[in-house]
Amino acid sequence: MYYRVLYPRGYDKESKKKKFPLVLLLHDRDAAIRNKNHDNVTQLLSSVTKAFSPASVHDSFPAIVVVPQCEIDDPWAEVADTFGADFPEKPEQTYSGELVQRMVKYYLKHYPVDADRVYVVGEGLMGGSGALDLAVRNPKTFAAVVSIGGAVNPDRVKALKKTPVRMYAASESTEVPVSLVRDVYIGLMASGSKVAEPVVEYLGVSDKDCVKNALGSGDFMQWIFSKSR
Repeated sequence: MYYRVLYPRGYDKESKKKKFPLVLLLHDRDAAIRNKNHDNVTQLLSSVTKAFSPASVHDSFPAIVVVPQCEIDDPWAEVADTFGADFPEKPEQTYSGELVQRMVKYYLKHYPVDADRVYVVGEGLMGGSGALDLAVRNPKTFAAVVSIGGAVNPDRVKALKKTPVRMYAASESTEVPVSLVRDVYIGLMASGSKVAEPVVEYLGVSDKDCVKNALGSGDFMQWIFSKSR
């Protein structure tokens, strides 16, 4: 799997004195590779990656930010969207999903990562759903999960009852209806979660505006980095 890494200012891999949070960013379909042509660049142009790129963010929230890139026909998670998003109850893990899972474990083992502050942020149907899917499969790994415009089958989220989850949804989404995102939250509440937040719904906006509004919210970064296992 091709990927890029954003390191914090003054980063020293060999130093054992300081450990950093690890942030995994999962792009949407517009940054996915087609025809096996891995450019390892397009994912850096995604809205979420751009939000984590400015020096001001690095200074305020120093972290190791990993930005992988998947292929359009091998997404982060299995989603049937021929006639609208459909999230299976027992989906097979995709190859990209497995590689990302291994990548997180590799960084935890070989890099100065704070194991109590590992986060995953996903954008759109592909990335947002991928973030939730990955967290469901690894509930003890992530200190917080952010899904912008994604969802999973609500019957799967019991594993996340102790994990802070924040989801954003657009009322005019053409990919994931707000009702499906609400169902995920309802599933979390039914499981006994006391740390999942109500869905942040943006009325009258499209999927792209949902991402823009979410990233522009005043506490987006603060909320993520305030979480610890």
